[in-house]
Amino acid sequence: MYDVVVIGARCAGSSTAMLLAQRGYSVLAVDRATFPSDTVSTHIVKRPGVRQL
Repeated sequence: MYDVVVIGARCAGSSTAMLLAQRGYSVLAVDRATFPSDTVSTHIVKRPGVRQL
């Protein structure tokens, strides 16, 4: 049983899941791709974000 299901666990989805989990929600993040993915992401994660991830 989950409070939130996040569909898509790339930059935005994983960040959202992390923030919700930090606030006490039970979160499931799912993505159809396997890790590591060969999909190139154009998003930039700056140093403070890397530390949090």
